[in-house]
Amino acid sequence: MKKIVFIGLLMCGLNIQAQLTMTKQDGTPISSGQVFGFNAATYPEGELDFYVHNLSSAPANVRINCYSLINTDGVGFELCFANECLSSVEEGTNYPINSPYLTIPAGGRSGNDGHLLNTVVGVAPYPKDYSFRAFQVGNPANFVDITYRFDPALSTEEIEQLQTSGVIVKSTVMQNELTLDALKPTAFELFDLNGKVVLKAELKHEVKTFNVSQLPAGMYVLHFTDSYGNRSTQKVMKN
Repeated sequence: MKKIVFIGLLMCGLNIQAQLTMTKQDGTPISSGQVFGFNAATYPEGELDFYVHNLSSAPANVRINCYSLINTDGVGFELCFANECLSSVEEGTNYPINSPYLTIPAGGRSGNDGHLLNTVVGVAPYPKDYSFRAFQVGNPANFVDITYRFDPALSTEEIEQLQTSGVIVKSTVMQNELTLDALKPTAFELFDLNGKVVLKAELKHEVKTFNVSQLPAGMYVLHFTDSYGNRSTQKVMKN
């Protein structure tokens, strides 16, 4: 039992000593599991510029893994990182491909070249989702996940919802149905204004519709909690 406790403490120590984070290049923090939506396949409208930061007191060797592609083969998607700029990505591949990793010094960050950009509108089906993980080589528990979604039909409101919760509320005015489009495992609860939970469920990467015809008219609040622990809320109206 003592050995198990010691190993657990050692792993916690490793995570404390080598913490990776990400930000946009304008300094905006990126939460692990965050989703960014784009409706343009052009620069600069469709580009996500990023830094990977090493907050530890020791250098960290970092790679980026493309761990999921949905409705796309990755052709025409730019990933620039560690002095490499590639015009396509492949599911399951680690980057950079021409060097073993990027070494980020203690308290430092990656270079100004870091960006994601889909350059091909392509054909249906949409949306097209590209998911990436920046991780420390030798310490896979130290990582940050982000998803880039491209859909030419995304509205400004939907793009904002994706960045906030990773879930698109198809209509914030409900009649008989509530339809949610989730990009990652997410739990949700629907509260009335008295704080009572009137509906709750677990979502996967899916579009799911719930019957709310029995609910009285009025304002409700959706609470989302994703598998990374990120929390957000969204107001909806029932007519």
